Amino acid sequence: MLWLTYRQQRMQLLITAGLLVAVGIVLLVNGNAVATSPNPAKLFADLYQYLSWLQVVPVAIGVFWGAPLVAAEFERGTTKLAWTQSISRFRWLGVKLGFLAVLATLGGLAFGAMMQRWVEVFPADRGDTGITSRFDNPVLFTMTGVAPGAWWLFGFVLGTAAGALIRKTLPAIAVTIAVSVGLMIGLSNVRDGYAQPELVQPGAEPLGRVVEMVRDAAGEITALKVLPADWYWRFQWTEAAILTGVSLLLAVAATFAIRRRS
Repeated sequence: MLWLTYRQQRMQLLITAGLLVAVGIVLLVNGNAVATSPNPAKLFADLYQYLSWLQVVPVAIGVFWGAPLVAAEFERGTTKLAWTQSISRFRWLGVKLGFLAVLATLGGLAFGAMMQRWVEVFPADRGDTGITSRFDNPVLFTMTGVAPGAWWLFGFVLGTAAGALIRKTLPAIAVTIAVSVGLMIGLSNVRDGYAQPELVQPGAEPLGRVVEMVRDAAGEITALKVLPADWYWRFQWTEAAILTGVSLLLAVAATFAIRRRS
């Protein structure tokens, strides 16, 4: 089953691997140029405008890896042949889903590690932390650390579940795009609520992102609500846990859809 799954998905796997290699080379070349560049911020900005589009890779994983995985089998009628063999439906889906879910997660983690290392090579005093901060910039937050692994996993499992429930590839793709983009927007809007912000006196220098200014009855600022910059990993693991939990629920939904339908 593993070899068959690889054979069926090898084009998607090879294209994704090629993308990771290409991105890695570009990041390496750009990062190595920082040491001798008189303007590291420009190096960052020039490449960032293109790399920022890679935040939609989880959607592509769901569209090209997940949605056709089961839906295409239903459309071709090959499920009837597969399920009359000695392999059970549960094992049939489990091998496909498990094998590719692991690869999607590893691919996302590799991407996140490369992006993280690239951001870290830029000088801390570059003066444009509003863009280059992994914590303050929502695009960099989803493309660094462990979050990409969870996002790639979610995109893949969502596409698979949509295909198992709808059993048509094109509608499954539409659902995958809509739900993935909707969740990306939703989490970016509630991400600051992952933890209760700390109160900082207005005279002190806030070492983090100010999310709210507390005012008294006269309108004077009495305190700042701040999310410390060193909470980056705390927020990373929180988002990864949310996405992993949703992915598990979607995997269960796909399993029940397969077992209950002939």
